[in-house]
Amino acid sequence: MSSRSFNGADALRRPGFFAAAALGAAFIAGCGGSDEPPAQSAVESQTDSAVSASQDEPVVDVAAQTDELVNAAVVLIGEQKFGESLQKLNEAIELDRNCAEAYFQRAGILADARKYDRQALNDYSRAVELQPNETRYHNMRGLFLLTRQQYDGAESDFTAAVQTDPKYVQAWNNRGLVKLARGDYQAAIADFDKAVEIDPNYADGYNNRGFAWFQAAVDQKALADFNRTIELKPEFVNAINNRGMLYMKLKRFQAAADDFSEAIRLDEANIKHYQNRRTAYQQLGLASQAEADAERIKWLVRLGQINVAVSQNPDRPDAYIERANHLAAGGRHEIALTNFERAIDVAPQRSTGWVSRAKYWLEQGDAQKAIDDATAAIEKSASSDSEFSHQAFSVRGDAYFQLGKFDAAIADYGRAKRIDPQVAQAYLKRAGLRNQRGDKAGAQSDYQQAVALDPSLATAQ
Repeated sequence: MSSRSFNGADALRRPGFFAAAALGAAFIAGCGGSDEPPAQSAVESQTDSAVSASQDEPVVDVAAQTDELVNAAVVLIGEQKFGESLQKLNEAIELDRNCAEAYFQRAGILADARKYDRQALNDYSRAVELQPNETRYHNMRGLFLLTRQQYDGAESDFTAAVQTDPKYVQAWNNRGLVKLARGDYQAAIADFDKAVEIDPNYADGYNNRGFAWFQAAVDQKALADFNRTIELKPEFVNAINNRGMLYMKLKRFQAAADDFSEAIRLDEANIKHYQNRRTAYQQLGLASQAEADAERIKWLVRLGQINVAVSQNPDRPDAYIERANHLAAGGRHEIALTNFERAIDVAPQRSTGWVSRAKYWLEQGDAQKAIDDATAAIEKSASSDSEFSHQAFSVRGDAYFQLGKFDAAIADYGRAKRIDPQVAQAYLKRAGLRNQRGDKAGAQSDYQQAVALDPSLATAQ
């Protein structure tokens, strides 16, 4: 399992300067670890007569079963299948109430959900109780407490971790974050010093120490640490943003703008990077660039609002369609298409998703894909006179127009009950084609129809 980590800046409500690190479990350490007798398994709870009648059957290895369940849960966590993982962990705990690793892994899922804090803390504490010398358990419970601003408990856990394992670099770093949150910058720097002493390539330690120096107004040491962080991890977004903020303080506005631009490249959905760059551009007198960032901020704010609507209405296609259209307007075409597909998936028998994606393809200039989706929408429509059926015929008509298939376009415009200048243009262009073929009567009829729809075309003959 990949290590769990969190953004300390968000947890402590500081603007993106430091990050905490945690060591997760790549392999489980086995279950048990307490003097308490193990709980009865489902097999052991059978009647004595049933047991005696099955003496020739192999003895069930509860520990092996439990380990298998926890290992399977860890794999599922890595695949982000948290519900299935939780089920496996619950089964493991039912088999063995003393399986510390099962409590530990379940605590992580509950903590990440941000809705079950009491249960998560209970599970972390149970894991620590069962295996008090397991440094991972102390470290992760400490991180949990740190992100909930429970600093005393967090510091106690990190201290326990480094006392058990003095080379546990993540715990030194995380204890430094507790001190940083309290504003005790020198004590925080001492812990970060220890972290980078143990691991000279530990980027989080340099970044966090850089922030501590920044807060302590020791700007050159802060800059040196941010530079070292970026040297070690060139795409470390927090460090790049942090250095940009330091450059702002030092009035090196172009360097700051460059760092914020790089942060945007790496994390384009983060509003704070645009806000920071906008300020830098304003200081540089670059009004048009600052305004462009202001517009992007508005777009991201609206995207956040739409995301909330999607999370509240996960089975409504219109929520995904709105997000898809918004993403497309912002140039995020790949993700926009994913949302159109989701709109179709949640309501496969409705035409709304197909019509909306057909409109998207038409705007992108892919007339054939627009025709395909519009045709699917027409097939899904309950009635040829429905609103979405009219929209589908209208879009398909425009797609046929783009392809120069004016007969088909005019036929669909009729089904869509459209009367507008675009329809007039379709008649006018067909009139021209008919005239070239020698169909004078047909050309004249189309021309008259075009003029009737758009009198300004009277001079087009």
